[in-house]
Amino acid sequence: MEEEKMKKVLFVGLVCVGFFSSVVFGGKSVEAAVAYPHPHYKDTWEYGVTKSNYAYSYYYLEAPVRLGSYASVTDAYGNVKSRARSNYGWARAGAQKQWYWLVANSYYDWYNF
Repeated sequence: MEEEKMKKVLFVGLVCVGFFSSVVFGGKSVEAAVAYPHPHYKDTWEYGVTKSNYAYSYYYLEAPVRLGSYASVTDAYGNVKSRARSNYGWARAGAQKQWYWLVANSYYDWYNF
């Protein structure tokens, strides 16, 4: 009886450790994406996390009017880790992701200048 109970506790413990490991370490894969978020002008937004845990957000807005590009990277708590602005060309923001960030969030925007 006692041996059966120990096997059950060991099994549940291993399942919990496996689940926790997959949640914590499961985000190590490459997450690259490209989007075109501006409603009227040609633009490109590239963002993601590389295999070496480098979080990046690159944004380029090609507009015939005076609009600039803005990109930033934040942690799960909203703390800005990197930001960049460019009146013409790519705004490139990137930072080495740390384990305590939990996740890295990428943002883009445009502004008048």
